[in-house]
Amino acid sequence: MNKKTEKFIISFFLILIVLYMVLSLRSEMAWSIRLGKRVNILLVGCDELAYSKHSDVLILVSYEPSSKFLDILSVPRDTKVPCAREVSWRQYRKINEVYSSTFLKTRDIRQSALEVKKKLEEFLDIEIPFYFQVDYNSFRSVIDVLGGIEMDIESKMDYDDNWGNLHIHFKPGRQVLNGQKALEYIRFRDRALGDTGRILRQHRFLKALAGKLKNPFVLFRMGRLYRAVAENVHTNIRIWDILVFAVDVRNMGPKDLRIQNLPGTDENIAGKDYWIVDNPSKEEIIQVILNSYRMGTKAFKPHFSYEAFDRNIVVEVWNASRREGLAYDVQRRLRKYNIDTVRWGNFGVYKKYTTVIDRCGDIDLAYKVARVMGGCEVKTEIDRARLVDLSVVIGEDFERIGDKTSGF
Repeated sequence: MNKKTEKFIISFFLILIVLYMVLSLRSEMAWSIRLGKRVNILLVGCDELAYSKHSDVLILVSYEPSSKFLDILSVPRDTKVPCAREVSWRQYRKINEVYSSTFLKTRDIRQSALEVKKKLEEFLDIEIPFYFQVDYNSFRSVIDVLGGIEMDIESKMDYDDNWGNLHIHFKPGRQVLNGQKALEYIRFRDRALGDTGRILRQHRFLKALAGKLKNPFVLFRMGRLYRAVAENVHTNIRIWDILVFAVDVRNMGPKDLRIQNLPGTDENIAGKDYWIVDNPSKEEIIQVILNSYRMGTKAFKPHFSYEAFDRNIVVEVWNASRREGLAYDVQRRLRKYNIDTVRWGNFGVYKKYTTVIDRCGDIDLAYKVARVMGGCEVKTEIDRARLVDLSVVIGEDFERIGDKTSGF
């Protein structure tokens, strides 16, 4: 590297630092971060129907600056929410109908997004100062500017909707998804899992996207990224807010991220499918987020070791692979780490990847057990009624017990 290049790079980063300091003084989000105040953002993803618009994706992003921890809560679009009698004589409707009905009346995108934000604030009993709405065009453009997102497609995906002009076809395997393919991946809805499976794919995609955004070369594409979203994004977040937020979360890793789905069950009411939220579980999830409960056992024990945790951990183990007797073998090995297995057996559904599921909001504990097992996926689905700290689902990727490669 010659001296001219070195001077250019140094000058470039000095300008960025000065710009960051100046703009952060004007940023409401920056002041919240400095004061350690939680930052709540509603992400709204909208479709592109000619006659209307719908909030196809709703995600609450909640960031706590003091612990550098990010909570992501997906809200199914069919979530049943209460409404006034003048809106519907049934006094309930789907959350995505809040956006579409407001847009139909006002043709105002900002007002429609604010109405959804207001309804979610009431429903979740949480203040959400910021919103960020993006449509399909912006989403495709951003992913293309980033050079695509690498994903592992678990199974064959085929869906055709001629009315909605939506055609999705994927073969299993690892592949880089461009903007259009990424959109198809997160929109795919199979008949077996419905919106639940769709949200799980969105969670996997968000993790892959977060990893991509940590690449320092993204800084050199900020101009192109801004142009990609400027025309089709509607938000009360300013560009310097985004810059401040990006700088503050730059060192976050997977263990600093907890992704959840609003718990509930599917129900058909008067010929329409609704997601009926489990209110006690919803309230518990919100408390877990607001109180930043993420720590359980403080002791860190590296994997490939037979040292036990410093407290008893209760788990259930389920075999989702094609190998018989694996759940029994795994639960026996886990006991050596002071991990007590109260239930084990066959999962009933084949899974490619092994997953540790956090059942009590303690994401750190889930990652520690995942490391004990040699590394696997971690996710949160709070369910204290199961009376366990964690659920362990053994997928086909799990190394055989006793293999040198597993170290378990």
